[in-house]
Amino acid sequence: MLGKSTIVDLTHILTDPGGPPERAWPDVAGGVERHGAAARSTRDLGTRLDASGLVGKARGSVAEIPSRELFVRAVVVNVVARVAESPDYQVSVEDLRSWERQHGRIPRASAVLLRTGWSRWRVDPARYFNLDAQGVPRVPGFSPAAMAFLTAERQVRGVGSDALARDVPMGAGGDAASPHLPFDVWQLENLVNLDKLPAKGVTLVVAPLRIAAAAAPARVIAILP
Repeated sequence: MLGKSTIVDLTHILTDPGGPPERAWPDVAGGVERHGAAARSTRDLGTRLDASGLVGKARGSVAEIPSRELFVRAVVVNVVARVAESPDYQVSVEDLRSWERQHGRIPRASAVLLRTGWSRWRVDPARYFNLDAQGVPRVPGFSPAAMAFLTAERQVRGVGSDALARDVPMGAGGDAASPHLPFDVWQLENLVNLDKLPAKGVTLVVAPLRIAAAAAPARVIAILP
């Protein structure tokens, strides 16, 4: 069926779930917080889909995302060099426009994947989380302005990164560096093998567990021509 296409798995392998401290798993349907080994390992180190940008809409959970919206074109923005100089580098609108000058306009309804090189630190949780004194992860990601540009100007369907998403605790004073997901946009975090993908021409298959929650572990596959 796929002919000579190349398949790249962008999903981390989960092993023994006895790793980092447990976090709560919010349940959109009932407001219940789920705990446990599986939730802990998946939330912190596993590849996952965050659909919090869909909460409040008609499809307010991962389970309600139409399958066709999880099969998308994808582009890869490489900021490895910038992250090497600044671990919590936030991609700017100019970074995205620079990518477009080289590769063309970011397609509508596509997914924009951020290659930061951060996945190499996953074997060292302390380095991977990179928490500051206030408990804020100092990791690379999209700036609020870049996120607004992608959603309003390019109307993307999703974004993703090979790092974990920033969770800024209440009162930590880091809101400016923690862009909220807009409606109708999902986010992939903890991806791997982005270095094996070209800048464009990628087809992405996202297969999250179909659960009534704002986030779920996901298998993410890239198909290359």
